[in-house]
Amino acid sequence: MDRGGRGAGDLVVAFLGDAGGGARRDVDAGSARRRSRLGVVASRRVGSAVARNRAKRRLREIYRRSSERPAGDLVLMARRGLAEAPWAEVVRSCRAAVRRAVARAGSARAGSSRSGSSRSGSSRAGGSRAARRPSSGRP
Repeated sequence: MDRGGRGAGDLVVAFLGDAGGGARRDVDAGSARRRSRLGVVASRRVGSAVARNRAKRRLREIYRRSSERPAGDLVLMARRGLAEAPWAEVVRSCRAAVRRAVARAGSARAGSSRSGSSRSGSSRAGGSRAARRPSSGRP
């Protein structure tokens, strides 16, 4: 998701990808529009297995009921408290996060058309994640 956007709400974080390489296309009557895909994530921080599954079901239901779906890959990550929060608050938080992700993805795409990098000094090329971690004494 190089050209995607990230948006955070109180209860949800949304990541939007451009659905470039692996995205399937709709095959209804030969249409060329890109298919919107959803991924849902709830870590152990959200709570027990029951709470995590409830949080994921709620996010899938919000997506299912949504009339406006962003084109591309959308990943919704549940935050602590989502499973117990009132439905209206979850919907508000999810919509706000997706709106922010779409806005940032739009500005990232506009910025990528310019020459040069839109990020200054934050290149990950050549850097190893292991090299940035403090030593734990293990090889």
